[in-house]
Amino acid sequence: MIINNKIIVKSYKCFDAEEGGGFEKILPINLIIGKNNSGKSSLIDLIQFLIDGNENFKKIGRDSKAPEVIIEHTLTESNISRVFPSDRSGGGIPGRNFFEYGKRFIGKEYIYRITDKKQRSFVSMDAEYVSYSKQMIDTLATTVELPFSGKLFCNISAERDINAEQSSSELTFLSNGIGSTNAIQQILNRTDKDSTLIESELLEELNTIINPDIIFSRILVQLDEEEEKWELFFEDANQKRISLSKMGSGIKTVLLVLLNLIVRPRIENKNPSSYVFAFEELENNLHPSLQRRLYNYIKTYSKKHSAYFFLTTHSNIVIDSFGTDSNSQLIHISNDGDKSTSKTVLSYDGTKQILNDLGLKASDILQSNGIIWVEGPSDRNFINKWIKVLSPELKEGLHYTIMFYGGRLLSNLSFDFEWLKKEVIPLLKINRNAYVVIDRDGKTIKTKLNETKVRIQKEIGENRCWITKGREIENYLSDKILEIWLKEKHNINIEILNDKNIKLEENILNADSKIKLKYNLNKTIYSSEISEFIDKESLNIMDLESILLELVEVIKEWNK
Repeated sequence: MIINNKIIVKSYKCFDAEEGGGFEKILPINLIIGKNNSGKSSLIDLIQFLIDGNENFKKIGRDSKAPEVIIEHTLTESNISRVFPSDRSGGGIPGRNFFEYGKRFIGKEYIYRITDKKQRSFVSMDAEYVSYSKQMIDTLATTVELPFSGKLFCNISAERDINAEQSSSELTFLSNGIGSTNAIQQILNRTDKDSTLIESELLEELNTIINPDIIFSRILVQLDEEEEKWELFFEDANQKRISLSKMGSGIKTVLLVLLNLIVRPRIENKNPSSYVFAFEELENNLHPSLQRRLYNYIKTYSKKHSAYFFLTTHSNIVIDSFGTDSNSQLIHISNDGDKSTSKTVLSYDGTKQILNDLGLKASDILQSNGIIWVEGPSDRNFINKWIKVLSPELKEGLHYTIMFYGGRLLSNLSFDFEWLKKEVIPLLKINRNAYVVIDRDGKTIKTKLNETKVRIQKEIGENRCWITKGREIENYLSDKILEIWLKEKHNINIEILNDKNIKLEENILNADSKIKLKYNLNKTIYSSEISEFIDKESLNIMDLESILLELVEVIKEWNK
């Protein structure tokens, strides 16, 4: 899915002839972020030009220069063998072309220029013997396969709407939404079309995204005989019918996305992987929670269908939704008043610059949907694995963050806003969505909690405070898990421990000197090792599973 070509456009709109702008590589989801009029749409034009030629592209030059696209391509044996025949000499070079010269170029970076869909030329190549085989090297520019070769371009523009329309037998819809109502009407009413595509598939996916804000039970069209136009209507569970024209533009955006992702491939009889989707500023008039659900739908769709997406945006929600996704990349577009530049964001500093560029302050956004406060790194390892076992769709860094309060430092912390002026740190000021995990530290459940733990539990609420039933979080590890860990990771047979009549959870905390395994001195490493063996069955110990289920529900509530 990764396209390792570097693609740069120069002398086009806001991009100059020297540096230009573009992509270091292409990932399944490519997020183009920047201010209004910074040049985001210009990169969408670049992708469209590579796919379908886009005649308007070459007409919009900069500084009286024609636009050009520069592509850096890693040569393969297939590329080379097309122009370096293996069975003969010729082209101005002696010997067998492929074996004596061509093979030298496999894996080399080859840079070529495109000024028109059909006009390509060699630019440069860092390799020996280029001058000896110049004719073949020049020919390579016209024989290497362009990025997105054989793909179809599918665009939704920033300016879009879905309106009532007259009937037409042509089932197409434009990037601005024109044709959408007619396409739905034709599929619902024509006997040669499968109406379940709209009545079932489209409606189900629509409800997946807009739930829990509203749920529709039916989608239908009605004809305004006076205007001779068809209009879309939705019914809710109470059979209350409302026209799409009276709904917010957010519903129209979601509907238009689904028309392109679900309906268009079926109309055109194509596989979804055949398309490159370019959606511009989907966040317009969408509530943040609806944005997250829509972006997560796109993320799932891309993975399921191996489809490429280019999303332009100036919404911070995008960073939250895709910032930790390995199949996504952030491209930051900035303009200095004269020209635009692009930069792939690879670090926290780059993300911070995007937030600055978008005019966002930390007080404007929840930088994490929620924080689980734990004593230290070993607690984090166990909790992450337990959450993954029960609800694998929840991801640290996206749906929640784990922070450390450091044991005895708990006495200096507070979950009460009213403590702001006192000598403690108000943790809810960092994030209003918080959950805290505290070791009991007593020998039995009847051991009285100290004043700090009682205060913390009271401040945040019992349903947001997990005080371990055992002495510490390690007491939730079953004997079976620990037996497997000791044997697999440290070649320690459990019979040795049983012979010594040593209780296992005590042993890993205060190991016998002959075993030479000091858990407390290497808790972070050992807890990571143990976590590998945790499974659903191992959660059936004390109150572990029930309290984890409550924690999972809390995290899901943070992300609605």
